[in-house]
Amino acid sequence: MKAGLIGHGIAGSLTPAMHEAEGRALGLSYQYDLLDVSTERFRNIPLSRILDQAEADSYVGLNITHPFKVEVVEYLSELSEIARTIGAVNTVVFQGGRRFGFNTDYSGFLAAVQTVQPALFLGQVLLLGAGGAGTAVALALIDAGVNRIVIHDKTPGRGAALVAQLSAARPDASVAVVDRLVTMDLSQYDGVVNATPMGMNEHPGTAIDVAGLPETTWVADIVYFPLETELLVQAKKRGCQTINGTGMAIHQAVDAFSFITGKQADPTRFMACIERLISQKQIPDEELVP
Repeated sequence: MKAGLIGHGIAGSLTPAMHEAEGRALGLSYQYDLLDVSTERFRNIPLSRILDQAEADSYVGLNITHPFKVEVVEYLSELSEIARTIGAVNTVVFQGGRRFGFNTDYSGFLAAVQTVQPALFLGQVLLLGAGGAGTAVALALIDAGVNRIVIHDKTPGRGAALVAQLSAARPDASVAVVDRLVTMDLSQYDGVVNATPMGMNEHPGTAIDVAGLPETTWVADIVYFPLETELLVQAKKRGCQTINGTGMAIHQAVDAFSFITGKQADPTRFMACIERLISQKQIPDEELVP
């Protein structure tokens, strides 16, 4: 059984090691490859051709990462309801001559929130970032029961576009956009989620100044390397409950593994594996945010 990951600059990805370790634990003969378009083998080859070749080579499925999560949609036969709503796919399954697309960024973040949900107050949440990951996170927040989401993205128009997309998908949801954070009263938020690259080693700092957050506000970051981003470190100092990015990373990988192999993965094993791998190596930026 063969699967793989398509993306750019993914040489240090943790995904092959996690998938193959779980495959061994379940007694599968399972090979997981990297199809890195930054390498000589795949450079300048269109995504459509890579998909065609993978299917011809009897791959059972693929994970999709930056920059192909939106582009891949046009080459698929069928999308899950969530993938169709978000407009992006990170897991493709080949079956019976058809290609099925799923978005486990959504299910991964939703599961991570639900794991700690009894301790969270889901009133009003500030979402930082309206890109592909931010879109999946926003929909998951709505479906987790958040009363109102306020979205900020530094790219002009992107936050407003996401508000329109979410309003169409979930008409009863309360969603708004804010263009400026400098003058914002952060005390009105029950939660904050960072879905931007801020906090990575190559993107140091925080997307917001946490000085205005009350200690009752919970703070989540989808970046998982480092485990404790500067945002989470500062939020903890203020007494806020924090959620790092490993929960989303683990649950999205568990769901992707299950879609691709047809076998139920064990989140506990994935957790142990990702913690061991993170402690052992540095990870390129492309793999730090889903």
